[in-house]
Amino acid sequence: MTCYLLHSIDQLLPSATKERIDFIPHYDTLVKSGIYEYYASEGQNPLPFALAELIDNSLSATSQNTGVRRIQLKLLFDDTQGKPAIVVIDNGRGMSSKQLNNWAVYRLSKFTRHGDMERLGTYVRPPAVHHSLNSDISYFGVGGKQAVFFIGQSARMISKPAGSQDVHELVLSKEDFEKKEKNKESVYSSYIRNRKLCDSSHIVNDDERFLHNLITEEEDKKCFTAVVITGVQPDHVHYLKNNFHLWIRQLAHIYHYYIHGSKGNEINLPKKEGRPFSNIDIEISMFEKGKTPKIMNLREIKDDMQTLYISTAADSFEFKANVEGDGIVEGIIRYHPFLYEKETYPEDPCFPSNDEADCFAVERGARGKRPIFECFWNGRLIPYTTVEEFEWCAAPKKRGPTPIECYKRISGVLFTNDKFQVSTNKLTFMDLEIRLKDKNTIFTRIVNGQAQRMKIDREFASWLKECHEKYDKQIKFSHFKGLITRPEVSSKRMQRPWATYSAIEWDGKTYKVEQLVKSIKTVPIYHGSIQNFFLYGDHDGDVYAPGGFVQLALEPQALYDEIMVIPIHKLDRSASDTALKRYIEEEMARLPDKLSVTWPEGDELLPDETKLAGSTIGALKVEILNKKGEPMQKLPGSRHGGSKKLLVELKVILDSPTGNKEIISHISQHGNKWPFWFKKMENINKLGAYTLKLQVVLNESNADIYAGRSLPSKTFKFNIIEGKPQKFSIGLLDPPFRVGLPFSIPLDVQDEFVLHFVFILLLKERHMAQHSLSNFSLKITLPGLKEESQVLKIKLLPGPPCKLEVQPNSDILKTENGVAFPFHVKVLDKAGNLTAQPKLIVHCKFSGAPDLPVYTVDCSSTGSNILTGNVLHVQNIKKEQIINAKIEILSCKNVPPLEKTIKILPSSRVAKLQIFSVEGEKAIHIKHQDEINWIAGDVMQNLIFQMYDEGEREIKITPTLAEKIKVNWTPTIDREQLLNGFLPDVKVPTSVNDLRYNEVTFHDEHVSLGSGFTVRPLPDDPKHIKCRIKGSDKLQMCETLQSQIEVMITDQHGNHIRNLTSSCVTSLGISGNDLDKSSLKIVWQEDTQTICVTGIRFKTCPPGIKELCFAWHEFSHFVRLNLVGGPPAKLLLIDWTDLEEPVPVINGKELHKPLILQVCDQWNNPSSESNVRINLLKASSVKITPSNLLLKTDENGRANFGIVTIHAPRGEHVMQFKALYNRNTLYCPVIKLNVLPDPEKPICLNVKYDKDAIFIAGSTFPGKDKMVPEKVGTYSIQFLFAIDKTNALNSEQVCFLKNIMQIIFPLTVFWGSSLLCCVWLLLCASQPGLTICPSSLIIPRSWPVLSSHFGSSSVEGQGRALTLQLNWIE
Repeated sequence: MTCYLLHSIDQLLPSATKERIDFIPHYDTLVKSGIYEYYASEGQNPLPFALAELIDNSLSATSQNTGVRRIQLKLLFDDTQGKPAIVVIDNGRGMSSKQLNNWAVYRLSKFTRHGDMERLGTYVRPPAVHHSLNSDISYFGVGGKQAVFFIGQSARMISKPAGSQDVHELVLSKEDFEKKEKNKESVYSSYIRNRKLCDSSHIVNDDERFLHNLITEEEDKKCFTAVVITGVQPDHVHYLKNNFHLWIRQLAHIYHYYIHGSKGNEINLPKKEGRPFSNIDIEISMFEKGKTPKIMNLREIKDDMQTLYISTAADSFEFKANVEGDGIVEGIIRYHPFLYEKETYPEDPCFPSNDEADCFAVERGARGKRPIFECFWNGRLIPYTTVEEFEWCAAPKKRGPTPIECYKRISGVLFTNDKFQVSTNKLTFMDLEIRLKDKNTIFTRIVNGQAQRMKIDREFASWLKECHEKYDKQIKFSHFKGLITRPEVSSKRMQRPWATYSAIEWDGKTYKVEQLVKSIKTVPIYHGSIQNFFLYGDHDGDVYAPGGFVQLALEPQALYDEIMVIPIHKLDRSASDTALKRYIEEEMARLPDKLSVTWPEGDELLPDETKLAGSTIGALKVEILNKKGEPMQKLPGSRHGGSKKLLVELKVILDSPTGNKEIISHISQHGNKWPFWFKKMENINKLGAYTLKLQVVLNESNADIYAGRSLPSKTFKFNIIEGKPQKFSIGLLDPPFRVGLPFSIPLDVQDEFVLHFVFILLLKERHMAQHSLSNFSLKITLPGLKEESQVLKIKLLPGPPCKLEVQPNSDILKTENGVAFPFHVKVLDKAGNLTAQPKLIVHCKFSGAPDLPVYTVDCSSTGSNILTGNVLHVQNIKKEQIINAKIEILSCKNVPPLEKTIKILPSSRVAKLQIFSVEGEKAIHIKHQDEINWIAGDVMQNLIFQMYDEGEREIKITPTLAEKIKVNWTPTIDREQLLNGFLPDVKVPTSVNDLRYNEVTFHDEHVSLGSGFTVRPLPDDPKHIKCRIKGSDKLQMCETLQSQIEVMITDQHGNHIRNLTSSCVTSLGISGNDLDKSSLKIVWQEDTQTICVTGIRFKTCPPGIKELCFAWHEFSHFVRLNLVGGPPAKLLLIDWTDLEEPVPVINGKELHKPLILQVCDQWNNPSSESNVRINLLKASSVKITPSNLLLKTDENGRANFGIVTIHAPRGEHVMQFKALYNRNTLYCPVIKLNVLPDPEKPICLNVKYDKDAIFIAGSTFPGKDKMVPEKVGTYSIQFLFAIDKTNALNSEQVCFLKNIMQIIFPLTVFWGSSLLCCVWLLLCASQPGLTICPSSLIIPRSWPVLSSHFGSSSVEGQGRALTLQLNWIE
């Protein structure tokens, strides 16, 4: 072996080499496997199938149990116990730590794992059993992991094998995988916790506090396994809560034969008969806050599809398929008969019926479009695989002895062993249908467990025919009447053809037309007589059919005048004729039958009684009675509305040879506290025969007939006669008096009653002027009276309207459409005089066409007027049309109406406007509201228009017409072009989103026309590309851009071109400085017609704005990205370049530069990471002002400590900044400080003097007016410098000897530039009793003296001092 040491990674190799690499799958392979494996199919939610994977493991784990095999699925949705969780617990054999480790290995199937099947090292296939119900369904080492991570984010496996003292616990979670990857740890490694039973001390997370109760339940369990899933997806929680019965029904369907045995859930099986697999107990429970727990055992489910198939089947057909290899397929076909009114084939919620009405059932098969066979693998349903049919059980193309619909009444089940491949999630078979339909596959019928050596297609056809003849019960339709169309059916497709029949035979009973029947399962219940039987289809003659419809006339028809059509199966077969007739009689007895009339206040009117004029008829009390004698005030309630109120109408009619006259009419209502009541009558004084009639009428309509029957009434005949007259006088007359009208002259006869004698005068004057008054004298004579004559004068006016006169007087008139027609009308009396009266309104109503106006005119004042109104306009008139005009006075029924015939001719005015587009020599009509596609930004040219009148005649465009034509797409129009029929050019918008509506309008005083079209711009040829960053444009060094870049191909106007294909991505190129194309991905997005670019990253380079060039064919576009530094890896000081040498700083002074820290990546590029904590490390003797030693970085990754002041002893000191980021410590270079004293700030007081000097007692100090003590001895002098009022500096004591002649005190003081200070001269005597007398002190002239004070004191003992003080301010 040769080892090469390379200088660079891209160095030319002298020979081929090998490089060792390690690669393991990303943890998403495990975490997201469930998302990809479980998918919704045929409208089903895959969540129950994921739960089934966990139950599969439990079934396998409990397969060796001798007692009850208990499997519990718990849904813990109680917020008080933690976040939602799903737990699956079984009492199976449990898992050792080694087996638990094997379970965690993805795709470690039972064929390759070791030490996992009891104590054997290899897999042992279980023995063959009926329908392969061997519980060997935990197989591939995949489904459990896929299921838990499809349901939630974390799985906790808790298991205890038999004989073990410990419980083994393993946790797999997405969060743990992410944390390990981030910390660069081995993702596929973990720890198994081995703990004692019931020990939950390791559970500290409140989100999982429900585990304390779960672990407590471990006591007394010899072996078990619990799968705890947390982080359940919110959508899953919502589905499980709101569809509890639906998904447990699906689980009962999946494990039907494990729960109920190989024969399935035979509900009619006697309880004493033993059932196999009765020891499998699968219990589902759901716990929610504040609600009663829902607990359901799958054995209790009675409506899963296999139970419904078994319970509704009348017979079964068993068979077996011999497939090449060791594959075993057992099958069962079940027959679900038709029973009179309905199919018994069960409905499946996953295949809902889409019938619009009951009548659609006549053409829908029982099974519909569902396949025949469901498929089970090792006894467990494979939900997404079904087999449509086999050739030998498919419906024949030609009709045979067995009806085609019988083939729709079979369901089937296929049972296979594990020699057929299924997907790892057990949702689909991989090869079942292909192998079954192989030409070498042999099907054999099984009878009583024995194979029959006969062709299976003949066996099946014979069995199906026998089932049809034996179990199907259908209806026989007889007495064919013909085919009809039923327009009342909502679906037009089902309106015809319908065969009608007069009779049917149903379940041994015959029903015929006019037979009384009753409905069931309808609201309300109908009673009626049969009118017809309807059967959908083109039938002829007697026929058997599964169902149809019956037409009923509701009874009693006096109450219900209605026809109903209901399905035949809704007839009540148990209703008897006696009960039906009794019901009709009871209903009829509720109708009103007679009137009861009484006279509570007397003055009763007897039949045929004769009364004197003016006699009183007493008040009447009336009651309406039915046949039972019960009073009533309403009709019995109908089925489709409220009951109708009844009223009683009273009329008094005067009978005369010329016609009966109604003189009194009243209507009485029934009140809450009183019956029908009429007041007494005292004003009947005319002579003659009378009739008093009481009639029951309906409220609102006042009709006296209901349902073809007259309502009750009662009449009284009586006569009015006069008394013997003596004399008379003329009473008050009632003017005005009109020509042709009778009028009455009241004569007051001296008797006990007043008799009205009627005198009728008919006067006719043809030449009487309108409203002229004529005086007449009338002489009235009553022979036999004492004063038998009276003279009366009256004024006579024109009579009431009697006829109409209309001009023009021709019966047939002509006018143009859209023109108002005037009539000159006159109202005449009998004599032909023009007459008038109030409310004399003449109406003209036109007929013969829709929406014609009505003319009215008031002739109340003059008796004549012009009758006209709106124009007569007939729609879509192409030729002359006849209409009729009826002219009448509605308020005068005695005036006969006049009728005129009017011919309406098509108008010559503009009636239609059309737009055309001229292409070559062809003009294409643009219809109103048409949408025209045109290239964006182009110009539509060669647009013309034409106008037509109502007769479809083209109208020549004149300048007058052209002035009334407008277009909405341009304000200016070339009138010369309009005269020639040309429209202005249309500028198409440049944006495809700008739909422009263009309209041409014509307005005049008669019509307003318009014709418009919408221009939809289409994109032009590709001219540009546009790039858009979907998200942030910032990316870190050597990191991939998180945002996507969307590339869109546009035309010259920026319109998105949407007719490209995925092949266009090959023409897209991307370039840029330092661009790393290794992870670049270019994907075509079909839904948005754009190109998505991801995986953009740059090589190591200086950060800043990076420009990328996107080129597609000859078009290009530039995108700018902000390349920033990578994650923080270093900490640097800004503008501090030379840190090798100490930085001089004066004590108490500021540094000459601010301390600005910048976090940088490993390439020294500034990083913009914010909130990174940076603190300062220093010795305790170094003080810094301000004292804030901890800052966080801003959005630019900087922390500015500012310019700080250093307080430290003289000499060299060091300090250093430190930052913490992702548990890593970042240090900046060490800062060395050389602290110097402040030359402007005194820190000590030095006194220089001649140590050998000797002073003579009693002399003075040199240069000072200070006396030397007279007593010989040793003395000391100390100087004090006051920095401010509180701080002072002391010099060392200066000692001098007695008898010394002379000493010089040069005084050195350090001061500040602005300082209030004091200087003291301390003379300390070594002996008590010494007196010093100060005389003077020499002050430098540069010191501004404010005041000076000299004083003396005696020193009483050793250590006392006399102070000479000088105060000044500089």
